Amino acid sequence: MWKDCLKCDRVWVFVGGMAAAIIGKKVIQSKKTREICVKTVAQAMKLQKDAQTAFANVKEEAEDICFDAKKQAEDACDCEQ
Repeated sequence: MWKDCLKCDRVWVFVGGMAAAIIGKKVIQSKKTREICVKTVAQAMKLQKDAQTAFANVKEEAEDICFDAKKQAEDACDCEQ
């Protein structure tokens, strides 16, 4: 009977799933994994802050360019009259 079970693919898939769950739990709970996750999240937060800063700078520059263009257009209209 056990020999028949060992030949069945489903049994090996089940055993493999159990082993993966046990090993995965140990890996997730390890101190090294936590350190890696914390570093990764910190880097992601830094990248997000840098991206927001860069976006704000681009937005300010675009507003300045728009303001200058409007002023030049107004000056050009005033000169023609």
